[in-house]
Amino acid sequence: MNLPLKLAEHGRLTPEKEALVYESQRLTYKELNSKVNKLANGLRQMGILPGDRLMVALRNCPEFVIIYYAIIKIGGIVVPVDPRYTTNEMSLIALTAQPAAIITDYSLIPLINKLSDEIKLMKIVTGCQESEEDVMIFEKILESASDEYIPGKPAGRDDVIEILFTPGATGAFKGAMLTNHNLYSNASTFARIYQITASDRSLLISPAYLSAGQTCIMNTTIVAGATLVIHDRWRGPEPLLETVQDEKITFYFGPPTMYALLIKYPFIDKFDLKSWRLAFTGGAPTPSDTFIIFEEKFGFSLIEVYGLSETSPIITGIPLNGMHKICSIGVPIPEVEVKVVDYEDREVPTNQIGEIIVKGPNVMKGYLNHTEETDWVMRNGWFHTGDLAYMDRDGYLFIVDRKKDIIIRGGVNIRPREIEEVLYTHPAIFDAAVTGVPDPIMGEEVMAFVLLRENCQATPEEIQSFCSNKLARYKIPRHIRFVENLPKTTSGKLLKKELQKLL
Repeated sequence: MNLPLKLAEHGRLTPEKEALVYESQRLTYKELNSKVNKLANGLRQMGILPGDRLMVALRNCPEFVIIYYAIIKIGGIVVPVDPRYTTNEMSLIALTAQPAAIITDYSLIPLINKLSDEIKLMKIVTGCQESEEDVMIFEKILESASDEYIPGKPAGRDDVIEILFTPGATGAFKGAMLTNHNLYSNASTFARIYQITASDRSLLISPAYLSAGQTCIMNTTIVAGATLVIHDRWRGPEPLLETVQDEKITFYFGPPTMYALLIKYPFIDKFDLKSWRLAFTGGAPTPSDTFIIFEEKFGFSLIEVYGLSETSPIITGIPLNGMHKICSIGVPIPEVEVKVVDYEDREVPTNQIGEIIVKGPNVMKGYLNHTEETDWVMRNGWFHTGDLAYMDRDGYLFIVDRKKDIIIRGGVNIRPREIEEVLYTHPAIFDAAVTGVPDPIMGEEVMAFVLLRENCQATPEEIQSFCSNKLARYKIPRHIRFVENLPKTTSGKLLKKELQKLL
């Protein structure tokens, strides 16, 4: 079984069941599967072959779901990217992924035209009926294609169907290659352990181009035959609560940032939220107060889950009917093995800190074009997460630190090195170092320490403006501090812990 086959099964067995809701649009499983079939046929007619990679740069919308399932159905490979990326960021991914096509919103045509100057690719756009640009129109592909899908050679269980580009601590983006079985097994296990069934209704606000939004909400909902309600983005607590009330939402996933804002909303009591039974969070540390206040206000526990793009993503979660230990990331999900080990991969005793390593059906095939790095993170047959934790005697895990030098802002990972490389190109900057600083809402914000060249001047606003054409807005340093030197070792390696002392 795989994700498109499961969707097709619901289209046959429960054709009139509501599958997807977006603003005034409502699709049944029969209608959703029909649109997936039409796009799959259309893509094949355009020459897209099994194994071809297609970049998808869209906000949450029905088109994202249709595109995602259609690409997988024909044996293609989905390469989702943040639509907020600049041409510079997208080109870094495109040059590695070498996609046959990019599918995006019409508003991003100027950006993808610049992208296609660097790499030859087909352009498919949503959100328009007529265009003078050299693009294919998504809506017209659906209009002209048949909904009778004739299967070709099916993608195998271990065939790659998605590449998720993740920020590494150094160097360029890394493409985690995920298989049919990685994604289907993780979504179906998640649905099973949290008792998600066809009677449930989910709310997708977390970005669908990220692994958590895909597995915890989009794919889990469709695997269960439930109803997926979509918001294109986070609009604040009130629209969320209105939707929970009006659409009878039963489960939702959001990063800690969203819950930090939600529990501060003063008018929760005016909404009827009796349908809501599951609230998941992850992607960044969640303050203990958030768990306590959430349960006080909503009457049920916030469930923390843990995972990475490389693990499809769920590794652990708080059990539905088990102990709820505040700030724990829970226990391993079924069929996934977890150990906490020392630097020689020896398992450490209970309550001792070590690195989390993982083995199971959710673990990626490897990094695209990075054989050595794949071999390193997968050494001894286990995926090494780079996260430090301890396990208590009940088997519950508690994250204590990250080995990887990553900033997590609002649940989104940011590479300091990527920002530093942009800062180095500023004519007035001699050296720079970027780190995360605590923020009560976003969890972390981006801080840049800047050493100017002799006899050069710059203001924080000038530097932020300089970054705006090269970095997505959320990566631009919120705080900039000018320094006379940066703490480094004699070999020139930046001392991040010493840097923190400058805060």
